[in-house]
Amino acid sequence: MKTILVPTDLSPITEYALNVAVDLARTYQAEIILLHTVLSEYIPPADCVTGLSFDIGPVYEEAWKEADQELHKLAANPRYADVTIKTQLGSNLDGLIHCINEQPADLIVLASKGSSGLMEWLEGSHAELIVRHATCPVLVVKQPVGHFKPERIVYGIDLEKELKKPHTYPFSLADSKRRQFLYVMTPSDGRLPEGVREWVDEFAAINGMKEYNLHIWHDKTISGGILHYADEVKADLIVLFTHGHKGLQHWLKGSVAEDVLNHSQIPVLIMRL
Repeated sequence: MKTILVPTDLSPITEYALNVAVDLARTYQAEIILLHTVLSEYIPPADCVTGLSFDIGPVYEEAWKEADQELHKLAANPRYADVTIKTQLGSNLDGLIHCINEQPADLIVLASKGSSGLMEWLEGSHAELIVRHATCPVLVVKQPVGHFKPERIVYGIDLEKELKKPHTYPFSLADSKRRQFLYVMTPSDGRLPEGVREWVDEFAAINGMKEYNLHIWHDKTISGGILHYADEVKADLIVLFTHGHKGLQHWLKGSVAEDVLNHSQIPVLIMRL
């Protein structure tokens, strides 16, 4: 891992993500790109400007200048002095996802707050768009983390065929002491436990995992089961897998990813298949 991208709306929760990114950067000698997109909120609706003239240049330039100062202030924190943090400004006129995906990142670390944080972060569903359209893994951080070194990891699995392929994780999870594969069985799920265990054995073998546990958890919903089990075992990281656009939309049909990301109090790593 060489580059970690931290998108920020410049709110105080930025430090949640930045602190985790710094921990990872120190471990892997990576650099951090701290990105903010300046919102062009000063452009009035078309039906309000008929016959009038608006000059948004000075206002937008001031917003750009203030954002640039805030970014540099964040990056200059003495606690991060040993880590390379580059600041980058973009405009939502170019598109938030475009600004993010044009950065050569190996991992995106994203801060979110509370159960509705993903809906409130930036504008509307922008955080969901980041998770859905990013071209690299996304780590969502919900609250302050003292030192990011996950050991009790819960891997949520759904027995997708493509999930059996080898996965390259953005940071090492090989040293985790209590690797937990979790399959949530809902009342409408007709799979047999033996078939689930056989599938997970093959998945672990393909990914070179020798020590692991599989737990089949019965719950009303998949997302609720993931959250309840993670709380039960005191997990410090949840890992979910998606296909990108189609994969995350598949999760969202049952509100799985949305619910887990919105309600989890521990970091969630979204892995691309």
